[in-house]
Amino acid sequence: MRAKVLAAALLVCAAHAAHALNQPDGTPIPTKMGCDGGHPTGLAAIFAAQCTQGGPNIGAACPGSQDPSTCDDGQHGTCEATIWHAWNDDSCIPSKASGMSPQADASTTPETFQPTCALTFTEISRGTAKFHDVFGWYNVTGAEPDPSDLHVMLPCDAPVGTKVVLDLVGDPAYKGGEIGFFIATPESHAQHSMCDGGDCCASIARLASAGYVYYSQRGYNPDAAGAQSYIHLLTYDSKLTSHKFYFAWEDLYAGGGNNDFTDLVTSVDGVECAGGGQACDTGKPGMCATGVSVCEDGVLGCAPLYIPKDEQCDGIDQDCDAMVDEGATCPDGGVCDHGRCLPNCDTNSEFPCPAWTECNKTTGKCVDPACKDITCPEGAVCDRGECVTPCDGVSCPFGQECVLGRCIDRCENVVCATGEVCREGSCFPGCDSCSGIQCGAGLVCGSGGGECVDPSCPNGCASGTHCESGACVDDCAGAVCPSGQTCVAGHCTDGDGGLSGGGDDAGGNGASPGGRPACSCSTSHSPMGAWPIALALLLVIRRRRSRA
Repeated sequence: MRAKVLAAALLVCAAHAAHALNQPDGTPIPTKMGCDGGHPTGLAAIFAAQCTQGGPNIGAACPGSQDPSTCDDGQHGTCEATIWHAWNDDSCIPSKASGMSPQADASTTPETFQPTCALTFTEISRGTAKFHDVFGWYNVTGAEPDPSDLHVMLPCDAPVGTKVVLDLVGDPAYKGGEIGFFIATPESHAQHSMCDGGDCCASIARLASAGYVYYSQRGYNPDAAGAQSYIHLLTYDSKLTSHKFYFAWEDLYAGGGNNDFTDLVTSVDGVECAGGGQACDTGKPGMCATGVSVCEDGVLGCAPLYIPKDEQCDGIDQDCDAMVDEGATCPDGGVCDHGRCLPNCDTNSEFPCPAWTECNKTTGKCVDPACKDITCPEGAVCDRGECVTPCDGVSCPFGQECVLGRCIDRCENVVCATGEVCREGSCFPGCDSCSGIQCGAGLVCGSGGGECVDPSCPNGCASGTHCESGACVDDCAGAVCPSGQTCVAGHCTDGDGGLSGGGDDAGGNGASPGGRPACSCSTSHSPMGAWPIALALLLVIRRRRSRA
């Protein structure tokens, strides 16, 4: 099973499901195995030789009484494919196969890719091709690549097995963002399927007068004709190795080859399909909604990142049952009230209920008398005798979200190991790791710590501020805090507004979501004597982690 990358920022990928493919004339591709000198040929045989151990994984018929429809040579799972003979089989071409299927797993998508770390280009096979093509990468810009942006990694004379490693992020030719792949051929423009001038070694320099370029972005191919375009590239997502794709090419202009797609077979390690490695919503409740986009056989899906845990009193659904804080316990006999641990008003006389509330001895919470007999549905709270949605009208400070009437930063108190960063309350490898998060649009991977940063603020921004278009902006700008709270230093805090030192100028107007005057009498956020004020002061002086 492939290890899947983690990530964070929203992006959409246009990958499509893998399916059986045909050339415009109806020819199924790729063609099935052939035979050469007593040995099987074609992509199945090539994939059977791509192994993490042992190989090539081409077996004889099963001995004894074993079922010949299910056995192989014992290496299944260590090679991309396994092929083996059945009884009375063709002596050269096995009829049994498992693992990667050249036909079923072939795809013409994705067409563009996102680098995840240093790339390893490997030449796997040149089949029996007459042309000695070159293979490389280019920057995806939205236009057909200029020849100056075609970067050859495997030249025409590279022997099979050649590996070339490229630190793309450190390469001055890399413009950031997505990349594509290409081959260049030496085919004569005047004589179809012939090497120009008898020279079968391709190069970028020769493209001025001879040869053709075929791209992973099919629409840029020189023989492209919309839906009738000849297919030159089949892409395969490795079943054994993360961030690895195989590229199988046909290199004749406008077709006419044997369609076995072994003219040049390469692989690239260190890439994910465009859109992979980004934050996504799994559709599951609570924290289990947090996922990462992953590519499987060219199809982009959302894999969950979070493993359900026991509930804590924080306004978050940790056990993913669509109920928040149920069964959560608090220290010293406290009670969990809307994501906060508060003293039990029935047992703790040091913190009596405010005069406008009374103690519910069953729950240990201070309540408005108008709410004591009202039970609100999940996600709603009682306020002045009515069930309300506490986050309506709330606009939290930068980097926070409203949960049960509280603006929270899920990463506020999370401490991650070196090289990891926090996303949605969990720690993941940073953007400078091969399996790390991907930076969203406009962000780049910082020089240390694995965090994504905004390059328009090269010196970073102070705590309580964030970068927007080259300027450091107060995290409270534009914030509308929950009822009875004011935005201070990037946090919505309880109090009368005097604690903020900013009022409306700080971005928090103190108004309730429904537009009612700000006060401490909303039972959904009722302070209990000095305890919440002390908490507010702690929140004010507790500086948030630095934001770039």
